[in-house]
Order: sequence, then structure tokens, then C-alpha cells
Amino acid sequence: MNAQTIDLNLRLPFEAAGVEFDISVGESSADAGASFSLSALDSSGAPIPFTSDVSPVLADWVRGYTRWLYRAGVTARYTETAISGSFGQGMSAEQVLEGVQLACDMVRQRFELYEDSIKAR
Repeated sequence: MNAQTIDLNLRLPFEAAGVEFDISVGESSADAGASFSLSALDSSGAPIPFTSDVSPVLADWVRGYTRWLYRAGVTARYTETAISGSFGQGMSAEQVLEGVQLACDMVRQRFELYEDSIKAR
């Protein structure tokens, strides 16, 4: 099989919620499929930590979303600043793109409904 190169960067802005999600998908490593990362940014481009004191909404959401990513083909973990992981080894570029679409759909389903900032006041 020929090697496939994937390099994808997406920004999903949700202005009313005051958050923008930065999603990156990149090269495969020797022991895993394409990499996946997601971080949350405020309107100035500064990172929004996934902590209760900054955003109880993000702190709650990140735990479930990280587990849910398995349905999109991603094994993931999260830190205070980002979700990172990888797609399954051997997934084709098309399968990775389908996984990215699912990952984006799940973000959109949650955050496009907010009419106020998700940050703590």
C-alpha cells in the first residue's frame, strides 16, 4: 500500500458561545494512525483551558467528548489545554476524513446552541 499524507487544519467558530475550536489532523507515526488534536480558543485566539474555574461547560464536555471520539476512530486523551490522540492504524485517508466529519458534527451539535459565552463569569 502506498503511504498517504494527511495535513488538515480546521477552525470551527461559535461566536455566541465565545469559543473557536482548532482541529488538526496530521502524519501517522510508526505505531499509530494519523494524529488528531483539538484545542479551544477565545475570540482573541488565546487558549481556553478545559478547567472548571475558566469554563465549567468545557470542563464537563471534554471528558465525554474524549471518550466519544472512539466512534470517530480516534483514541484520545485530554490535558488542561488540548485533546490529542490518533486515528486507528491502517485507516485510509477517506476513513480519517469521515472521522473528522463526525468529530466536527459532535462539536457543532453541542456549541452552536449556546447564546452566551461558555466562560465562567
